[in-house]
Amino acid sequence: MAFQYSVETVKKLSEAFAREETTRPMRIGHYEAGTELTYEVTGVAPARQANVRLKIEKFVGGGFAGQVYRVNVLEIDAPHGDIPNLEIGGSYAMKILVPPSNSSRKFRDILYGAAFQAPFGLQVNPSASRAGALWQKFIRRGAKVRFGSERAVVDVLATFVDKTLGSCGEISEWVAGRTWRFEVDDKLLARWQWKLGQDREKTNSPEYLAKKQFMADIVKLFHDMGAPELARQYEWWTCKSQPNALKRLDTEETPTAGLTAVDFRAGLALLPFLPMSPGDVPLIFKGIARGSLVQFDRGNIDKLQNFINANPEDFADMQDALNELKASEEIYRNSQPDITHNHIRLLYSGKLWGTIFDSAVNSWEVRNITDQATTKSLKQSKIKTLAFFLLGLIPALSGISGLAVLLGNWLNDTLSGEKWILGLGLLILGPIVGRVLRAIWGRADYRKHYWQILTSWDYFCRSVQAHIIEGLIDWHRAGRIDSKHAETILNNPWLYFLHKPFSFLPAFLHRLLTDSDYAVNLLKFLTVRPIHLLLNAKAREQWLREMLADGKKNHMLTEEEVATIDSQIGEPFIQKYLKCLAVHLCTLPVTQLVSGLVAIIYVLKNPQLTTREAWVHAGVILFLFQITPISPGSIARGLFVVYLAVRERNFKDYNIAIFLGFFKYVGYLAFPIQMVYHFSTLARFMAGHWATGAVHIIPVFGERGAFLEHFIFDLFFNYPLTMRRRIRKRMELRQSLPPRAWHLLPIGIIAAAIFTALDWLVIERTGDFTQLSPVWYAMFAVPFLAGLFTAKGSGGAKISRRIAYGMICGILMGLIVGFAHAFLDYSAMQNGSEQKILSQFLSFGSISAMWCMFFFGMFATIGAVAAETYAPELKE
Repeated sequence: MAFQYSVETVKKLSEAFAREETTRPMRIGHYEAGTELTYEVTGVAPARQANVRLKIEKFVGGGFAGQVYRVNVLEIDAPHGDIPNLEIGGSYAMKILVPPSNSSRKFRDILYGAAFQAPFGLQVNPSASRAGALWQKFIRRGAKVRFGSERAVVDVLATFVDKTLGSCGEISEWVAGRTWRFEVDDKLLARWQWKLGQDREKTNSPEYLAKKQFMADIVKLFHDMGAPELARQYEWWTCKSQPNALKRLDTEETPTAGLTAVDFRAGLALLPFLPMSPGDVPLIFKGIARGSLVQFDRGNIDKLQNFINANPEDFADMQDALNELKASEEIYRNSQPDITHNHIRLLYSGKLWGTIFDSAVNSWEVRNITDQATTKSLKQSKIKTLAFFLLGLIPALSGISGLAVLLGNWLNDTLSGEKWILGLGLLILGPIVGRVLRAIWGRADYRKHYWQILTSWDYFCRSVQAHIIEGLIDWHRAGRIDSKHAETILNNPWLYFLHKPFSFLPAFLHRLLTDSDYAVNLLKFLTVRPIHLLLNAKAREQWLREMLADGKKNHMLTEEEVATIDSQIGEPFIQKYLKCLAVHLCTLPVTQLVSGLVAIIYVLKNPQLTTREAWVHAGVILFLFQITPISPGSIARGLFVVYLAVRERNFKDYNIAIFLGFFKYVGYLAFPIQMVYHFSTLARFMAGHWATGAVHIIPVFGERGAFLEHFIFDLFFNYPLTMRRRIRKRMELRQSLPPRAWHLLPIGIIAAAIFTALDWLVIERTGDFTQLSPVWYAMFAVPFLAGLFTAKGSGGAKISRRIAYGMICGILMGLIVGFAHAFLDYSAMQNGSEQKILSQFLSFGSISAMWCMFFFGMFATIGAVAAETYAPELKE
């Protein structure tokens, strides 16, 4: 149940804030569509100033580096000359270098502060913003030298300071593009074996490999031009860099054309002890080798100069830009302590400290912490500057101290009321007091605001209402409350304080516990909706059309492809596919319910377990149900596919779905793989839609268009296709061999003998027939190998029979092992009559055999599948 907040509700709440007439302005996280803004901008190259009025068309989103909008320019006043490529009526990308999320901003600033001992430079330092834009301009020109066209790098046009959000920003070319399209590739192994620079003709993923090659070439260009730290934005194995390169939509006809580097602003500093992706590990060592213990966006002007000297004609008009870059870089790098680069200069350089103090004062004004009068006053006194800086540390120091007191009190098991009060006071009140004192010193409007709070009850009530409205806007945007509840709380402010404790929970849980309508609808969505889709064909068709609209919006499908699929919805096979998807939704909770029930029964059957042991054992049971490739839910889904095939007496249309349907994670992609040759566009889209949907909940790495998204698509769609092609090829090679089945009997007996021998050794050593921990791996390895060798030795038998032989071998092994295990424990059954002992033996043996047949049959089947999919003798 996706939540889309209402822009109209946010506007109404903003108007309500204005009616409170507080002397302080409203805190704004990001702008809404339709907002008009006016900026004093400076062109990048040439550096001409102008006044620009623009309108927000769309809030695109945001990350650690900032927030992005699509804007339309309404008016330009450029008395010093036009800014190239910036025109009235044009649509552009506007990036403001502060995250829309407060938590993202705090995390980013903590890492940056640890790295450079300063606030985030790109946000607060206009010189840093200019340096970044100028580097991008030079790299764009370098792309013309290296790739033959500047279009390979997005054009940055102007920079500015947004005084409302308190951040630097930039206006760039708007690139109408997409990340990538999932390509149907039954030669996936050939792609995995491909190396940079090699021929791509033997692969079926031209767009994927073109992007990988392009990003590698861009990285090399960055290094050649002296910007190795910026190259991190395009390093493939960071696994989250892929969305930074878009394919222009006007080049759809050519898979390898139109790739454009669009993101040049790093968000997170790379610390040597905190790699945040696999690709960061080698980058850390490379950075240390060139003298950068921490990495962000530092460049090498000398290396850039060498590149320019090697291509003088291409940079003939950029000498002024180079001079400005040198000046901006010097101010930027000297504006923060940065002990890993400045070293002992911090001990003796008065010029360095002078720049640091001036930049700190300027950053406070950019972030709206100080007004012009306070900024002027601070610039005249370094003592005041230092005092203002120390005052800003109070919130962080107070919060850390409060946590330390509370943690110490808890660890020492001392329920001291005074310490709890002290800890909570430091944690909650300390940061508030620190921020209030700094605001009073920094800005005249806040001084007036707090004075009126103390002297006017009416103003105090209005300021509380204004604070509540700001909270409602944040909650509504985050999906914590809907428009109806926002209006209710607005009219009944006391409800805000009832909601406040829930605001520390995840957004969906906050809403679930406070919105009964949402809770009911969620329950219906999870229980009633799947059944409705299963029983109602029209609802299933509407469901597919909604998915198609979503795919078109996310550029997974073109309009033509949507029209093609829409015209095919009535096809019988697609109708069967939609019904099977509905069955899949119905079977999703089966595994969770069964696993929970098994865990509960196990705990109840073992009352001797301590509470801790019971939780551990129950957790292990739940975990095993999640990792097993075949689960109760997948069995239910597979049986449904078998039912369809039997009822329709049609194995051909279900031959892949019957096999894959029983597997847990890949099962729901069985039908897309089945219909790939008849409905290739729909198969590709549905596989991409379902296989990647869950990936997007993974923080950072689950970003849309990032590596993990495509890897999951490959793993659950292209890899089975590749295996199917290779199996068919192998079957052609085996046609001359006679089929064989008799060998499964001796293999099953030998495997059972090996496992029974290990079982006997454990019983002899421990004296406990219930313990298998010393050889637990044998429970997986022995049946796996038995199934593998059975399939390998089946000669020219069909693939279905080869796997069936492996499964039968595992079941036979389980039958023998189950009764053998009971026989080994025969000595424990010496009390009672002979008839009773035989009854106990048969009862225990039957139960043991049943479980062994299930587990061994399952892992023997996996071994047989592995034997059929791994084919070193087949070359791509």
